Amino acid sequence: MKYVKGKEKFSYGFAAVGSFMIANVIASYLSYFLTDILLVSTAFVSVLMTTARIWDMLNDPLMGVLIDRTKSKTGKMRPYIKVGAFLIFFVSVFMFLPLSGLNPVLKMIFATVMYLAFDTAYTVVDVPFMGLMSVATPNDKERSSLLTFYVTLGSFGTVATILLLPVFQSFLPEKWVYFALAATVGVFAFVGYFMLYRNSKERFSSPTEKISVKDMFKTAAHNKPMVLTLLTSMLASPRYLLMLSAAYISTYVIKIPGLSSGTVLVLLYLVVGAGMFAGILLTPVVYKRIGFRNTTLLFGAIGGVCLTAAFFIGRINYYAALPFMTLGGLGLGAYNTLPYPMVGDSLNYLEWKTGKRMEGVCFSWNSFVTKFNNAAGAILLSLGLVVFKFVQPVVPGQPLEQSEFTITGLYALVTIIPAISFFISLVPAAFNGYTGKRREFILNELSLRKAGKTSAASAIYATDGDKAFKEISDSYAVAETCAGADEKANSAALSEVTR
Repeated sequence: MKYVKGKEKFSYGFAAVGSFMIANVIASYLSYFLTDILLVSTAFVSVLMTTARIWDMLNDPLMGVLIDRTKSKTGKMRPYIKVGAFLIFFVSVFMFLPLSGLNPVLKMIFATVMYLAFDTAYTVVDVPFMGLMSVATPNDKERSSLLTFYVTLGSFGTVATILLLPVFQSFLPEKWVYFALAATVGVFAFVGYFMLYRNSKERFSSPTEKISVKDMFKTAAHNKPMVLTLLTSMLASPRYLLMLSAAYISTYVIKIPGLSSGTVLVLLYLVVGAGMFAGILLTPVVYKRIGFRNTTLLFGAIGGVCLTAAFFIGRINYYAALPFMTLGGLGLGAYNTLPYPMVGDSLNYLEWKTGKRMEGVCFSWNSFVTKFNNAAGAILLSLGLVVFKFVQPVVPGQPLEQSEFTITGLYALVTIIPAISFFISLVPAAFNGYTGKRREFILNELSLRKAGKTSAASAIYATDGDKAFKEISDSYAVAETCAGADEKANSAALSEVTR
């Protein structure tokens, strides 16, 4: 049975587009705005991004705790989406004000306050948004489909911000382009979030429990599939450099006669974005056929190999390397998509293991990792600018010539460095065993529990699940006979799995 239909599903898609738009404006243009428009030092940008991550370590988990302890007439998630809509609108309007004439200290204070305010506002709205999708329907397949729908529709928001940039550049001074873009996106995001608040429903939420924060985090720590999924994503966080560094690449590295840097930026985004969007569309199909682990290994290997090739080919000819950057985008799209359905699916594992789903806490970790990845990319970018001796403009929006060393370094930020991170991320992905028959067994076991039944395997698996699961591949055919059998037959069949 399907629960999320019509206006409600449209609201999820509209809000996803707005969410991705505002996130992409910050991810793609903030560093460039700070160094080339606001004219603050690259060292300060590194410190700012690091400071924001410390704040993230507190606000994301705390938001998850707050959600899981919330009880209101409108639900656990929806009240925060309403508040967050107003916060996002306010921050997006003021964050890109081109106050380059201010005293350097005041500029750094302004940048710090606004970035931390954005970080907080996005946490307030994004964590419950993720959690809301997990409680919108009791249907596991529909829930996974909704999470995938969120990522797919949201990707259009990423494309929209890319296409809007040259439009604003065509009639505004460079220093006001990013302010206009962010303000426009802020309005769109506000409308999307508010529509979601009005039209969404929480149908399948675990009861609010007054338990300690320590116990909540201890419970979430038992979610091994989620931990491995998020670790895989974090280790591959330099993949975000592909988009974060694009403004610098289009201005200082790839120059096409007769085209402005903004137009080259759009072309570069389209080159990488074509692969990224293909990865987003292909991932759900491949995921259903070969499972989470194999899908991650496949796309991670493609991203690593193709971006490595792009680096070495690009040292000879940048244009010849572009197809390999497109193929590398497949890995970027897949890695940006996979955590959402996997974290949602891992709630079943957590419920099976502990008896609790903890939607707020689990999706707060997912939100934290998303922002960690963006920030890690931004930190690496700002450090790269220092290491590769980037020369900042003196006048806002008027770039200076760079050395060959700097140009090569900037190009490495979008090729070989993300490639290495893809290869490293394959290690935890290989150990993520919540897939195939193992996953099917857990879902079957949960169904028995919810039907008021228990199996002989239940107690053993609750205490020593990983060891017992080593036998599942050979014995799972026995467990499959449980469907339609009585409770005694279920217990006997499932007992075979644990022997």
